[in-house]
Parts: sequence; C-alpha cells; structure tokens
Amino acid sequence: MAGFEHLLDSCDVGDMLDDIASADPPAYLRRCFAEGCSAPSLSWTRVQQLALCAMVLDAIVNHRDYAALEPELIADWRLHYAAACGHMQEVAVLALRRAEESTRTQDPDAAAELSELQQRLAPTHPAPTTYLAPAHPAPA
Repeated sequence: MAGFEHLLDSCDVGDMLDDIASADPPAYLRRCFAEGCSAPSLSWTRVQQLALCAMVLDAIVNHRDYAALEPELIADWRLHYAAACGHMQEVAVLALRRAEESTRTQDPDAAAELSELQQRLAPTHPAPTTYLAPAHPAPA
C-alpha cells in the first residue's frame, strides 16, 4: 500500500495509534470524523489525524494493510470492531473531502493522498435489483 508520506510526514503515528487504542476505537474514529465534518476550519494536525483514522478504518473494514500501522493491533481491531466500524465509511469520506479542500492549495501532494483515501473508503453500493411481482394473481 502507498505510504501516504505527505500526510504522515511529521506526525507520531505510534502515539496516535496509542490514543485510539486507549479509547474505544470505534467511538474514537466516529468522533474524529464527526469533528472533521463540523469543525469551522481544519488545522494540519487535524488533517493528519483524519488521514490516520481513515487508514485505520480502511484497514479494519476493507482489510487493507498499511506500512505505518501496527499489523497485530489492526488484526485485533478487525476481529473485534469490524461490525462497529462498518457504517462509518460515508462520514469518513465527508471528513476527508473537507480535509482535501483545506489542503489543496497548500499541499497538492497531501490533497492527492486524501483523495486516494476517499476512493478507498467510498462505500460501494450494489446496483439495485428490482423484482416486480404481479399485482394480482392470474385468474385460474
């Protein structure tokens, strides 16, 4: 997987993972994405936090491996939190979209990495199948 070097360049991934682990991970991720959607502005530190939380979410629900994440920790979270995290993808994409907009002019490389994370997390909705049952049974 891509390393997302521009997004994680100056942050301490280990400390951020410890913060997530010491909380309830699904609640931490949910709160992070909600704050990313609602904050009046996003600092670079907040953008990095959103990116890391998105990578964690993607690793949990889509079973992607990221070099920056601790494999044993992610494997444990997949086992215990996949169901609780499965519904967060849409709000994560919204938060990442805001982060991308806020970084586009300042750091185009980071914005491109945020766009890649959005694509990875975008929920895939299967095409609806329509079954039309007869309105009334045929006369016998």
